[in-house]
Amino acid sequence: MRSLIAAMFCVSILASCGSSSSAEIVSTGNTAEISITNFVFTVPDNVMEGDLVRLKNNDTQAHNFMPLDDSFSIDVAAGETVDLPLLQKGTYQFHCHIHPDMMGTLVIN
Repeated sequence: MRSLIAAMFCVSILASCGSSSSAEIVSTGNTAEISITNFVFTVPDNVMEGDLVRLKNNDTQAHNFMPLDDSFSIDVAAGETVDLPLLQKGTYQFHCHIHPDMMGTLVIN
């Protein structure tokens, strides 16, 4: 019985141990846009943590935004605009999973 109680205690402790490095990001209310035109990403250079980053596809073919660490992947249809998740400060190298030669770097200050 003591072993069961000790095991349950350990499980509850481990379950409550989350990653303390991922603080909640607060929206700034500002919007930055990454545009795709002629199979080229155009990335703004003044993006701040908490800014909403939009991906606008000006091409007639679908594209994708995927950081090189494969942490997430967002598809954007031809002529459509989608929002990326709020991102923490850092440098994000990314590519289009559909067209791997399309690459870019997004810096969040």
